[in-house]
Amino acid sequence: MRIGFFGTPEIAAKCLRYLRDLHEILFLVTGEDKKSGRSQRVHFNPAKAAALETGIPVLQPHSLKDGDAAAQINSFGADIYVVVAYGMMIPGSIFDHPPLKTVNLHPSLLPRYRGAAPIQWALINGESATGITVQLINEKLDAGDLVLQETVDIRPDMTAGELYGIAMERGGPLLDRALDLLRRKAVAPAPQDESAVNYCSKIDRDTAHIDWTREAYRVHNLVRGLNPKPVAWTVFRGKTVKIWKTAVCADPPESALTPGELARFGRKRLLAGTGDGAVEIQLIQPENRDVMESSSFINGYRIEPGDRFE
Repeated sequence: MRIGFFGTPEIAAKCLRYLRDLHEILFLVTGEDKKSGRSQRVHFNPAKAAALETGIPVLQPHSLKDGDAAAQINSFGADIYVVVAYGMMIPGSIFDHPPLKTVNLHPSLLPRYRGAAPIQWALINGESATGITVQLINEKLDAGDLVLQETVDIRPDMTAGELYGIAMERGGPLLDRALDLLRRKAVAPAPQDESAVNYCSKIDRDTAHIDWTREAYRVHNLVRGLNPKPVAWTVFRGKTVKIWKTAVCADPPESALTPGELARFGRKRLLAGTGDGAVEIQLIQPENRDVMESSSFINGYRIEPGDRFE
């Protein structure tokens, strides 16, 4: 099948590499190059790097609303367009052009978690399962007809990084199955149940700020849902600290901890009070320091009674 591919981050690169061994990838449309670091060097995004490995043409338009961009993309004569985390809305003049239209890979069980950060929010909300969806694109965000879905179970200690890794591994094969079904006209894409829709917002700094008055399991879910990016944070002795890993404490000390209050438990364990108990802090990163285990934090910062996360 002749495919036009749209995508930017690592999950897009992974899917591109998988599909290029099975289909003819005519081009990649991806985000513009960005400069980073002190030297302001240009670094190619993961999808662009993957395309250049085998000489796939790379298009980086500033906007897809430009008629010239649409004409250039559509001139390749693709059978179908595949979108994986491209990052910009695609107009109808493009997504409706190929004979088999345009499909999008979304890491949730649509219509649940339309929008940004579906992996993070599934974990923050304590879901026991989520999934991956291949859907047709239409004018509305993540609202197109469903082609194929696959469920992914979520462990209580799973992080966003781990769940993202599963989506990367399964995304390419799921897309290939969906492409085959569409090519053979062996599937009738189904409209989404609008009564079951919910949306998830982007993760900002306020979202990542830990509220210690919340229940222990909610604090734990926030921490794992934001690992490895942007990482949940709090304040200790006037400075920001990032909390990378926690566990809901099943054996809290006899004297209850107030929200945010810290306590050493044994020689190496560090507990923080929550609205209904405590969580154990397992990995923590003080400002301008590397990630460390709680025992190193206890010894390095001489944790004493009365210390707390603000």
